[in-house]
This record gives sequence, structure tokens and C-alpha cells, in this order.
Amino acid sequence: MSIFLNMSRMKRLPFLLVLFALLTVNNHLLAQSGADTIKTHISGILNKWHNDASQANHEAYIGAMAPDGVYIGTDASEHWSVAEFSKWSKPYFDRKHTWHFTAFNRHLYLAPDGTTAWFDELLITQMGVCRGSGVLSKQDGQWKIAQYVLSAAIPNEVMKTVTALKWEADTAVIFKSFFDKAGLTGTIMILDPEKNRTMGYQPALWDSGYLPASTFKIPNTLIGLEAGVIDTGYIFRWKGEKRRLPQWERDLTLTEAFRVSCVPCYQEIARKTGLKRMNGYLSKLRFGAMDVNAGNLDLFWLEGSSRITPRQQVDFLERLYREELPLKKSVMQAVRRIMVNEVTAGYTLSGKTGWAVRNGNNYGWFVGYLETKGKVYFIATLVEPMNQDVVNDFAMARKTVTLEALKFLGIISN
Repeated sequence: MSIFLNMSRMKRLPFLLVLFALLTVNNHLLAQSGADTIKTHISGILNKWHNDASQANHEAYIGAMAPDGVYIGTDASEHWSVAEFSKWSKPYFDRKHTWHFTAFNRHLYLAPDGTTAWFDELLITQMGVCRGSGVLSKQDGQWKIAQYVLSAAIPNEVMKTVTALKWEADTAVIFKSFFDKAGLTGTIMILDPEKNRTMGYQPALWDSGYLPASTFKIPNTLIGLEAGVIDTGYIFRWKGEKRRLPQWERDLTLTEAFRVSCVPCYQEIARKTGLKRMNGYLSKLRFGAMDVNAGNLDLFWLEGSSRITPRQQVDFLERLYREELPLKKSVMQAVRRIMVNEVTAGYTLSGKTGWAVRNGNNYGWFVGYLETKGKVYFIATLVEPMNQDVVNDFAMARKTVTLEALKFLGIISN
């Protein structure tokens, strides 16, 4: 009897296996059918969204996006929250001056839990073929666009040309990140004389004039040495008076006074030079537009209406480096030695910082030149703190953003 029962069970086993397989396939097909239905629905949402833009339907267009969504455009600066994107786009929609995107190739992917989808699509646009990609999430039973990224589709064979065309714009974006990280605004001008090429950030500021502040210690040293009121072995004697910085409260050599930016020491040079000789030398040196009179002889570089632009700083430094100033070569060579700021295995950086206050705002300079691999680059960096109440790291930041810019450009290595 048990033998017949076992045989009966064995006969039923293949049937059960087939039934299980059919049920599994059917469930998979049902799941696939459900996923395809969801994908078709999502594709319709995206198509309508693009159509709402072309029809200038702002309410529906923005309404299709998640409240905490993000839109990222083709420009590196275009990273908007939905609220920001709504505000930016509204004037275009109001004027019926919107965009028309048509998807002609789209890939959709659905998360296993069915509440998140992501996609990429090729688009016909007024900018040619672009690629869109993004994420949708199901919120309160409705699919919403949580992120959309629009990017230009650039053929590989023209990438070098496009890269060259947008080099300056890309550099500006990256340099801005250096300034933002340091909490600064400002400009950098870097001259590569070998290639006759000027690089940097915020070129609109290169011809704006600012007080030279302590960058004037470079021409002041030149003038003092040329006039003979000091020499390279000169000692500035401290007479025990209280000074603004403790590092100034001691006897200082000329090199030490330059490196600690001793204002009282350089005021001494200006007074020894005298008004007539100072104006005479400044006229010959063409160091910006200095306003010097009997009342400000020892202050004109720190306050008042004296001005120099970043471009003028670079021009002056190049003439000094090439010993083209109307001064003794020995004087120019001595000042170049004093200006050495940093020496590494890969480069030598020479220059001077400056710090001034105009209309209650702090701003600072780093000007100089960098020698590396047989080449020289001339630099003028001007910065202002974004928060004028926080200037603790301001002094170091002038040089830091300069070095970061030089590293990015490949002029020096990390």
C-alpha cells in the first residue's frame, strides 16, 4: 500500500513543479506589466512637463516638481532650488519666451519599492542635442520631479575646440570656488609673458584703482636705496614707543622691516626722502597714481586718494623684474632679493602683501612674481572679506587663494 502511495506522490511532483513555475512566471509578468505601466505614466509626466514649458504654463511646470526639488542647468552657476528656479523662470514664462524640449530617446528605471524612478533622455532643443537626467519620487500618491539636470551633449571630435572656447568661463567658476572657500570676494590677475597671456578672475576689476597699502613698500624700498637715505645694511632703531604690532617693537634690518611690513619704518624712509624727491621718483617709476603732499608724505599709500590698479601692479613688477626701471641695477637686484617670500624645490615666490581700509571695508593685496622651471609669472591678487566683521584669516587668505590659483593653472604642483 505504501509503495502505491509513494508512486502517486511522485506522479504529482512534476505537476506541482510546473504549476509553481507557471505561477512564478505569471507573477513576474504581472510585476513587469505593472512596472511598464508606471514607466509609461512617468514618461507621460515628463513629456507634459516639457510641453508645459513650451506652452509657457508656469504653474503646471513648477507644480510638476517636488517642493524640495532641484534644477541644474547647463551653466556651472545654474543650481537652483525649486523656489529659486520658479523665481528665475517666471519672467520668461510671463513673456512667452520659454524653451521647447522634445525627448527622442529616454531610459527609465524604477526602484524595487516602486516609489523612486530615475531617467536619462536625449532632447532636441534650441541649443542642439542636449541630455536631461533626473529623479522622480512618489509623494502623497503623486509622482514629482525631485531633480532635473540639463547638460549639453558635446561630440567627442569637437571636445577640444569646445574646451578651449569655454576655458576662461570654466576658470572663473573654479577661481570663484577658491574665493568662496576663503570667504572672500576680489580678483586675481596672472601674466604669462612668454605666451603674452593674461589669466585670472574678475578681469573687470583689473583696471579699478585701490590704495596700494603695504605693496608700496616695494617702490618705497627702491626709492630709499636709490636716494641713499638707507642702504641694505640699514637698521631701523626702535625707541621704546608703543607700536600697533609687537613684531615692530624692536630694532629691525631693512629685510626684516619689509617682511613684517613695519609701517613706522617705512614712514621713516618717506620722511627722509622728502616730498620733492618722492614725487620725482614716483613720476619716473609710474607706480599707479599716487597723491603725495606735505600733509600726507608718510601716509599717502595707506589713506587718501592714491590709487593703483591690479594691471598697473603687474606692469610695475614686470619692469622691476626685468630691471627696466630708471634706477641703478644694483638697487633693483637688492630689492628683488628682499622680496623673496617662499622658496621650495619647485618654485620661488617673491612679493608683498598689503592691507587697507576704504569706506569702512577691509581689503588686501598680494602682488609679486613666481619663478619656476625657467619661467616667470607676474601676479596681482586683491581680496575683500565677505563678512567685514570676521577678518581673522584674512591676512593668510590673500596668499592662499593666489597659490590655489597657480596650482589649478598647473604653474606649480601640489
